[in-house]
This record gives sequence, structure tokens and C-alpha cells, in this order.
Amino acid sequence: MKTIEELKEKYGLTDEEIDYALDKAKGIILGFAMELRAIKVLEDMSFTNVKYVDLPTHDIEAEKSGNKYYIEVKASKKSPTREYSAYKLAMIAMLEGTHLTLVMQPTPQLYTTEEILSEPKRVLLHFFQYAYRGDIEGLKSLMNSEKTKLILSTYDKVIRSYSSKYSSDSLEFIKSLF
Repeated sequence: MKTIEELKEKYGLTDEEIDYALDKAKGIILGFAMELRAIKVLEDMSFTNVKYVDLPTHDIEAEKSGNKYYIEVKASKKSPTREYSAYKLAMIAMLEGTHLTLVMQPTPQLYTTEEILSEPKRVLLHFFQYAYRGDIEGLKSLMNSEKTKLILSTYDKVIRSYSSKYSSDSLEFIKSLF
């Protein structure tokens, strides 16, 4: 509440103005508060080196049993992967480690992001992972299904926009498909 008093004193804001601003910023405040709470939750789950990073792909980085984890914190009760755009998935696929989603409401639940993605988003994530690593066999396996090809065709724009990041072997294979 020191912050509110500071706003009143420094800028002469009234209670009405502060109430209005707080109401407008409620979601943002909740998000940041849950990110702070998430650090404690992760430490209680035996994660170490937990640090807040606020990057486009994740909010927190942590380690457990020698493995690196990238954690996105979700404060609302909405679908936890609703805001995972194709572009965000392309960036997540570049990470060297496991991406997790920590859903804070109603009680903290930690998920491997890949497990909770819709099928189209999961297919796209796998596509990017294979393309970045140069895993031609993975790409071939993925492209064996007409359903998968159809899913990926809807993401043509984002697939093309990240093509400079693909391994050269992957790029040649992908060009033959699109």
C-alpha cells in the first residue's frame, strides 16, 4: 500500500482516480502477483535457481535434477495455452530445455506445455523442433499424415517467417513440401 500512498502524495491522485486505475489494471496486477507467488510454489516443488526473467516465451527459469526448465505462469482460469500463438510456439521450440506451464488458479498445477497444447499447436511445435534440430526423420514422420499436412498448411506464413532458423537439411526438405 506504500505505492498507493506514494501516488497520492507525489501526483495528487484522489481515491476515486486510484480506484479507477486499480480496476483497469486488476488483471495486470493479478498476473504480476501470481508470478511472484509462482517462484515460491516452484521452490516448494524442489526447483532450484528459480529466477524471474519475463521473456516472450516464459516468465521464470529454473532447474531441477540437473535439467533446465522454462516456465510460463498463467494466473487466470482461462485455457492456459490460449495465448500460445504460432509465433510463440516457434520461439518455444528454440529453447534448450523443457517448457512448462504453471496454472495458478484455483490451485497451482504444473504441466509440460506440450501435453496441454491442442493437437494443431502440438503438431506445429513438433514441426519447429524437428526443423531447428535438422531431424529429417522426425519431419518425414510428421508429414506422413494428410491431417498433419493440412494442419501445417494453415500455419504457412509463420513456417516461412522462421525458415532462416531451420537447419539447412531441414530447409531443403521443407521446401520440397510447400
